Amino acid sequence: YSLLKIAEDQGYLVTAMDWRGMSSFDMPVLLKLLMADPNLMQATRDNIMQGFACRLALQHYIKNGLLEESFLQFQNKGEVYRIPTNDTRSPPSVFYGNSQGGILGAAYTALQGPSGLIQKVILGTPAISFSLVLYNSESFRKYDKLLLLNFFNNRQVRIMLSVLQLAWDAVSPSNVLAPPIIEERPPILLQSGLGDPVIPTIATEALVRALNASSVPHNPRRDVFGVNRVPTERVLNDSVAVWAEVLFEDQYQSASRNNEVAPPDKTNLIHQCLRQDCALIAQMTEFIQSDTIIDPCEGDNCFRSEISCYIPGLIRSLTKFGDWQCNYTIPDVTMPT
Repeated sequence: YSLLKIAEDQGYLVTAMDWRGMSSFDMPVLLKLLMADPNLMQATRDNIMQGFACRLALQHYIKNGLLEESFLQFQNKGEVYRIPTNDTRSPPSVFYGNSQGGILGAAYTALQGPSGLIQKVILGTPAISFSLVLYNSESFRKYDKLLLLNFFNNRQVRIMLSVLQLAWDAVSPSNVLAPPIIEERPPILLQSGLGDPVIPTIATEALVRALNASSVPHNPRRDVFGVNRVPTERVLNDSVAVWAEVLFEDQYQSASRNNEVAPPDKTNLIHQCLRQDCALIAQMTEFIQSDTIIDPCEGDNCFRSEISCYIPGLIRSLTKFGDWQCNYTIPDVTMPT
């Protein structure tokens, strides 16, 4: 919802596609993998690689044909207008991935970096590694019950996930970003929420270190192991990747501290609501419009006392339809229309 609203406000053209290997059509394969045949992990991995190829084909079409289509040409008083496609005025191509899109998107965007098809990358609630994300995620509970039909305890489940990680490494950012990195890659903006029950913080930190990202000057956590914190906003754009966190106080305080799965909390909607945080939206739009990365935490250190957002389809939505809005500001930059 927030992405569509931002696109409407700013005039962005949004394209999207299902990720082969992780779409609804792949669920039967994933279920069989967990319940009966772990060897299917190789098929899942290969399908995800095919998803990379399909997305690359879409990116190439966007840059080399989509903007020429008749449905993107507009008439006004007999004159035909189209989106500029020459190198100097063509709009930037930005990859935006949230949750699973952020996890797979980190590897995909690093892999296609030398192609020049994507100029900027925004990853919301991203993470690595497969085993870290799954076992510490609230979303894994149902799959865990399926696995326990074949194992005696969760210790054995963890061992199996660690073995499956060997197959997953081929499509993991930790593999694509393994040093030495000699290929160019687009600048990356990462956004995450402390206390997220779906994507554990420990897995997000692992990706931040793999990307060699720096945290913003006023990040709520000053010291994160292996992560450089930029001292001033003035030098933010010198970093290849920049990371900003938002700390939701109540949810962060109730998060598990002993590496155990916390009890379900239906009020914890950080994973769904983070993308509607107005400060992060302002950071994202400025990054897209002007190539500048700002510190969204300046002034309040990204501390939030409550969660408020609109989630379509959720019965217990915290905000009514139409009430959610952001009075964010963007730089005065003339974009092609």
